[in-house]
Amino acid sequence: MEIKQQWCARPECPNFGRVDAGNIKVHSYVERRLYCVACRHTFSADQGTFFATLRSERTVVLDVLKLLGERNSLRAIERLEHCPHNTSLHWLALAGQHTTAVSQEVIHGLRLTQAQVDELWTFVKKNKRIADRRIRRTWATRGFGEPSPCPVGCAS
Repeated sequence: MEIKQQWCARPECPNFGRVDAGNIKVHSYVERRLYCVACRHTFSADQGTFFATLRSERTVVLDVLKLLGERNSLRAIERLEHCPHNTSLHWLALAGQHTTAVSQEVIHGLRLTQAQVDELWTFVKKNKRIADRRIRRTWATRGFGEPSPCPVGCAS
């Protein structure tokens, strides 16, 4: 748990909303609960995320969402992660709702039509291909000491 990025969410607290104020301590690693020294209030480290309502391990949820993002079938995910496909669909719905809420909070005030959004994505995809061709190829040394051209254009 990263406590440097946490803050107390109680409006009555003198350190309300202040990040890295030194008032947040770990209350329980197992339950992922934090403690505010200023107002003596405990709260979940997952507060404000879709993990707050889940009882499954974060790694399993993230692995299932990654597999869904890679277009794996529900049956394959059920075999790989040992979780029912209805659970996978529930996690996907929660992640989608959270993503929508974050997008509406961060990206607002844009009046774009569907055609403008399509043009934007076409522009991004086209420039990605051009940028890939412009990356300077450098040399990388393999494990046995022979220099060879690095296909991804890494710096060293």
